[in-house]
Amino acid sequence: MRQQYLALGISFGLLFTITPYAFAVTPTSVNQDSNVPWSNVVENPFDGKLVYDKHFTDDFAFVTSWSRQGIKATYTTYWSQVVGYSSIRKTRRIWQGDHYIDDRYFDRDPIREKRSRSQSPKALLFAINGEIYTYTNGEVDPKLAEVLANAPAGNMTIRAVWRDDSTTDLPIGAGTVEAWKTVFKAPN
Repeated sequence: MRQQYLALGISFGLLFTITPYAFAVTPTSVNQDSNVPWSNVVENPFDGKLVYDKHFTDDFAFVTSWSRQGIKATYTTYWSQVVGYSSIRKTRRIWQGDHYIDDRYFDRDPIREKRSRSQSPKALLFAINGEIYTYTNGEVDPKLAEVLANAPAGNMTIRAVWRDDSTTDLPIGAGTVEAWKTVFKAPN
């Protein structure tokens, strides 16, 4: 009997452990280097009207795609990691007595590789007109679509909620916010 309770407890534990990952925001199909028209409405045979947005620096990129069928987001962190060393020969001039001599020596030079890790948030939060709206997955709720279609002009800050419940505030460009008026307009 005790083993049955243990198995049942483990099953429920696994269900609750696995479930949140199934409800995460889907990753985008593009990255910051993709040749797509950023912040412009495009017609996609799978998603209908959509707009791509990106925000990046040397050490991260946040790429999103926005359509009524779903919002997709990928946050990629970049860093450089030392993976070894090479020995290089160097020369320096040093004063010895009454003249300079070339002193040759070996030095270690680090070999670096660029690394990256991508993740998608479990939710996106929007603070629009004093209200907080949440998107987690699937088709965009009609109320959220209406709010996005009527969002105030200009850049917008959204909040990404990660699997560990930490958050990151990230900008969405004014051109993308303007494109939402077309993408999220109510169907006729």
